[in-house]
Amino acid sequence: MMAVAGRVQPGARPARRPRAREPGGASGGPLLRRLFPNVYEGWLVVVAAASITTFIGGAFFYGFGTIFNPIIDEFGWSVAATSLAFSVRSEAGGIAAPVIGVAIDRLGPQQVLIGGLALVCAGVLLTSYMESIWHFYLAMVLIALGISSASGPVGTVAAASWFEARRGRALALLSLGGAAAGVMTVPVALLVDELGWRSALRVLAVVVIVAGSLASINVRRRPPGHRQPMDGLRSAPDDAATRGDPWGIPARRAIRTRPFVLLALGLIANGFGWTALIVHQVPFMESLGVSKAEAGSTVLAFALASVVGRLAGGWLADRYEKRVVLSGAIALMALGIALMPLVHTLEQSYLVMLIVAPGFGGTAPLRPALLADYFGTTSFGTIAGLSRLWVTIGSFGGPLTVGLIVDSGGGYAPGWLIAAAVVAAGIPLVLAARPPSDLIAYYRRPAGTRPGRAS
Repeated sequence: MMAVAGRVQPGARPARRPRAREPGGASGGPLLRRLFPNVYEGWLVVVAAASITTFIGGAFFYGFGTIFNPIIDEFGWSVAATSLAFSVRSEAGGIAAPVIGVAIDRLGPQQVLIGGLALVCAGVLLTSYMESIWHFYLAMVLIALGISSASGPVGTVAAASWFEARRGRALALLSLGGAAAGVMTVPVALLVDELGWRSALRVLAVVVIVAGSLASINVRRRPPGHRQPMDGLRSAPDDAATRGDPWGIPARRAIRTRPFVLLALGLIANGFGWTALIVHQVPFMESLGVSKAEAGSTVLAFALASVVGRLAGGWLADRYEKRVVLSGAIALMALGIALMPLVHTLEQSYLVMLIVAPGFGGTAPLRPALLADYFGTTSFGTIAGLSRLWVTIGSFGGPLTVGLIVDSGGGYAPGWLIAAAVVAAGIPLVLAARPPSDLIAYYRRPAGTRPGRAS
């Protein structure tokens, strides 16, 4: 006897319906999520992205300083010509950042990350086989594109989508990946001494591509309807913000807003100051009669003190208005750089680092957290990439200005004061960059319920 459609006959067993697969559920999916099913996936994304930044930054950014002299010794190139390759690496990554940001928004963080790993390892392998300085320059361009694609904005875009109430803390922990990268300089140097620079680079390329590929499995944006509440915090089911529905102001609309323009100008001023300090810190200390090793210890002090700023900045960002906290961090930077002309001993330099480095570290999580709060996460890759370009513009001008003043015989003091003044000029710009509340309210609404066009 056949059952009537839509009705179960008495005594018959109801047909078993296929179980709907929950979006973002625990079955399958990223490796870390399967190993730690009770941990909020956003934190696993942060750990995975930070570890990739540590590996890549340690091996191919900080660690590349260990092959500088061996390359000069083998090829007989000038210090200036060899240094130019490292400058190309820094500028190429910044210039390409907007394009990489668009790719992140269109393809997703994971695909861009894997492509970045391939590029950086291709550049490193090319370096290990190079016989000409033009090979070196080309390799550095590939490495720059790879580093920009496999770290920085990729991890930031992915991590920011998983957090709102705890976004500052999450991005602070993510930024520790860059700080920890400096620690890898020691094992990289030992590897270069043991195997030679060419073989060491080949080993590093294999290690990074394998470890990075495994970690990249876990780096993804938060999918709509994910089973875990936003930030991993329990919330009312009708709370769209904590439910984690993605939202964002289109990039072409965001870049025309007053807060974006003000923040961009503030980032240019910020980049001008901190790169001037980082580039000229060791030469300045050596000009005071300090040995290279002792001068290098001030860089270590800067890196360690910046960790305090990163953690404090992230914690404060989740409790207070981010633009105010960011302005405070920038003020610390400006004060520290302004004190540099008063430094005459190694001990005095350490004291100044305790002021300027936490300020610098605090800006690391605050910049992307502020952008994500103001403009959402659906176009965050493009917006973050454009902000990186503005920092690069300032980063180009700061070291050059201080260097020209030193070459003209003016010493370092005028350059430090100019750099401090430029950084300080960014404070009122950031304070004036209030959130675009009307646009935020408009684009947070579901697309079908938005009245007319946003003003």
